[in-house]
Amino acid sequence: MPKPNFPRRPASPPPANRPSPVLPVKPVANSTKQSTFTCFASCPRGLEEALSRELQTMGASECKAVPGGLHFKASWRQAIRMTYWSRLAGRIGLQVLKSPCNSDDEFYALAKQVDWHNWFKLSHTFRVDLNNLGADVNSLRFTQLRLKDAICDHFIERFDERPNVSVDKPDVRVFGAISPNEVVLYVDLAGENLFKRGWRLEHGQAPLKENLAAGLWAIASQGVAHQALLQETPVHYLDPFCGSGTVVIEALSALCNRAPGLERRFAFENLKVYDPALGDEMQDDANKRFNQGLDEALGKKHFQWHASDITELLVTMAVENCQRAGFGELIDAGLVQFHQRDALTVMPPAPTGIVLSNPPYGERVRAKGADVPEDEAYTRLFKAYGDLLKHHYAGWTAFLFSGDLDIKHSLGLSPKRKAPLYNGTIECRLFEIPLTRGVYRPRAESTDPA
Repeated sequence: MPKPNFPRRPASPPPANRPSPVLPVKPVANSTKQSTFTCFASCPRGLEEALSRELQTMGASECKAVPGGLHFKASWRQAIRMTYWSRLAGRIGLQVLKSPCNSDDEFYALAKQVDWHNWFKLSHTFRVDLNNLGADVNSLRFTQLRLKDAICDHFIERFDERPNVSVDKPDVRVFGAISPNEVVLYVDLAGENLFKRGWRLEHGQAPLKENLAAGLWAIASQGVAHQALLQETPVHYLDPFCGSGTVVIEALSALCNRAPGLERRFAFENLKVYDPALGDEMQDDANKRFNQGLDEALGKKHFQWHASDITELLVTMAVENCQRAGFGELIDAGLVQFHQRDALTVMPPAPTGIVLSNPPYGERVRAKGADVPEDEAYTRLFKAYGDLLKHHYAGWTAFLFSGDLDIKHSLGLSPKRKAPLYNGTIECRLFEIPLTRGVYRPRAESTDPA
């Protein structure tokens, strides 16, 4: 089976005599490639510090984490590369406006002054998105319309024409925030959210977003237990609730150096300052790194993934997703194995290893069709799974991601660490549970006082 060599994206020639962007508040240097921009990257809440470490390895400076994201400085080239390579970010934007603002009219005037025509063409469609961070506005939708009007009027004044708006599939996105006394606007480099990697065709039940799954891997792979296991060959990983394979594929992507942006397009490709040669360079480099990563995995066999789910359809979906992501060779070589199994029957494949999983909740806990309430099904499953870990997984470490903040009671096991994370608006934890060697006492049955 030949190594994946994903084709370069077709690229149109760069526009002639392309001007550099002129930013309204802080002027930039003549060459975009030599400029340093103020940027913002969003991420799932709880991953801000991990995102900061990731982007600093790519050149980000002056990083300041805020809930749900990171402010930082980067050059144009660095920001493009971060958008292509970040496993944890949701969006990355270049700041084009930051200014005091106290009214809708002032907001409109400030937004209209941004040199939008230096960023995109009349022929490009666009959309705008705003967050309200406490500003006293009657309608956020009305303020968004004012931003849209300001961009359109900017073009009309210069060209007697305006670009069209596209809500569903815009060429260019502008996002920002308004607070009681300030407005900040960004040109979006991502387009579709960066958790969309390009390999998923269908979602399983309660799908975990890819950048959050990558965050789970980033935390687990930095753990002391994991670092100790790296001295052994191979390291065994297990996901007994694999669903459509998101955690497994994100872990494999990190292990084999697969770029998150390998098979998708980005909004930065539509910006006037974009040089298609840079995109070709990044794509070639990503292909090379991925092929090298696959060669190393197949040659050294330094890891083995074991994944399973009780639902046959989800297992089939996970295999197909894994193959589309370029890991078919690893499946063929047995380094990645998918099976349809009840998690309560999955025995450890090695004396030591890492369990990394997002156990089910809600409808997913009733995969067998049990006619019981969800809460009861969940309680039964976690009690039984905790007993399985106690009696059969001594020497392993489990990293379980759950919205059950009292998992100690549900599993009957005590977490060593709890990493606070959010799955959308749901407060969760990634629980690190060392499974020590020895004999566990049977769980005492609770009794009500007479």
